[in-house]
Order: sequence, then C-alpha cells, then structure tokens
Amino acid sequence: MASEQITIYGKTYKIKTESSTVKAQELAALVDSKMNELSKTKGKASTIDLAVLTALNLGQELLEMKQGQKGGKDDLNQRLGGMIRSLEGSLETIKNKGSSRS
Repeated sequence: MASEQITIYGKTYKIKTESSTVKAQELAALVDSKMNELSKTKGKASTIDLAVLTALNLGQELLEMKQGQKGGKDDLNQRLGGMIRSLEGSLETIKNKGSSRS
C-alpha cells in the first residue's frame, strides 16, 4: 500500500492509497475543485460545512451515474427482448410457410 500527500482546500493530508485505477491526486483535485466552487457560493461557510456539502454533491453525482447506468441496462434489455421476440416471430412464420409447402 503506497503512501502519498494530497492537498485539499489548502490542507495537506498524508494518505495510503489502495486503488490502482483511481489516482489520489486526481481525486484530491476533484474534491478541492468542488470545495472551492462551493466556497464561492456559500460565502463564509466553515470548512466542515463545505466538506459535507462537497460530499453530498459528489454522492449525488455518483448515484445519478449509477441510476443512469441501470436505466441504460434496463432499456437495452427491453430492446433486446423486443428484437428476440421479433426474430422468434419471423422464425415461426418461416417454419409455417415451409410446413405448408409440404
């Protein structure tokens, strides 16, 4: 497990990283950016309040992405189901035409 330093909202943290797909510096930059963005709209909010609001915003984005993926899968499954039913109907029609010729 690697250890590295990140800076968020002017404070440096030493963290241990476990993920090989998400870089700690990129994650820190995202959180820092969100906190700075919120600080401009919230005025004199405390750092803790900004951190909580940032967590809520990022959590909302994550859930929306997850729901969007689920919705996309549901739509894909419905479309595939329709295509399968259509193909089965076509196969049945072909079979019926073939047996009526015999």
